Amino acid sequence: MAQMGQQSGQTKQTSMSGQSASLSDQDLLQLALNETKHTATAVNAFALEAASETLRRDYLTILGDVHSREKQIFDLMQQKGYYNIKNATPQDISQAQSKFSNQAQ
Repeated sequence: MAQMGQQSGQTKQTSMSGQSASLSDQDLLQLALNETKHTATAVNAFALEAASETLRRDYLTILGDVHSREKQIFDLMQQKGYYNIKNATPQDISQAQSKFSNQAQ
């Protein structure tokens, strides 16, 4: 990218071909959240497959750090109203319990 500028919550990026694309703060945070999720998945696999106990512990430490970063991004997205969570009703919980108890049988 040739240049980057910040304008009213959007990042404008101009490519070498002169075309521009705008990414909002929400888009950038969503990308960051998705990347930390992928990183956590990869580091978790590394920890599970580590032959050395020392290496495994190091990966688990890194995994904890990745989860902390992921939570910070998630909290920021919630704070800005980009990631809204719907609280489950008692009926929602009951339906989920029924669904999973039927699958276990």
